[in-house]
Amino acid sequence: MPVVCRFAFPEGTKKDLLEKQIALAVISAECAFGLSRVRIAAAYWLSLNGAGGRRGAGPEVTIDVSTDVGEHIAQVFTGLVTRELGQDGFDVRRVGGARE
Repeated sequence: MPVVCRFAFPEGTKKDLLEKQIALAVISAECAFGLSRVRIAAAYWLSLNGAGGRRGAGPEVTIDVSTDVGEHIAQVFTGLVTRELGQDGFDVRRVGGARE
């Protein structure tokens, strides 16, 4: 079963900010794992209209963390958005089967 991390942001969070942070996280993974492995193993989605919940209908980012590459991207992305928005500036939850 795929495992993903879903990041929910408040309404009004800029798309450009999220795109920049995910791009930096992917570049970090390319440096750590190599371009070919990242192209094969990484998957993420940016949705401008979230499903609602605690943060409202703001943007959401979903990152597949079922591989080491995806886990790395999620960790770096978390650090980057925490620096930009603060510890309480977004919600994140892990969804899916347990990682072995």
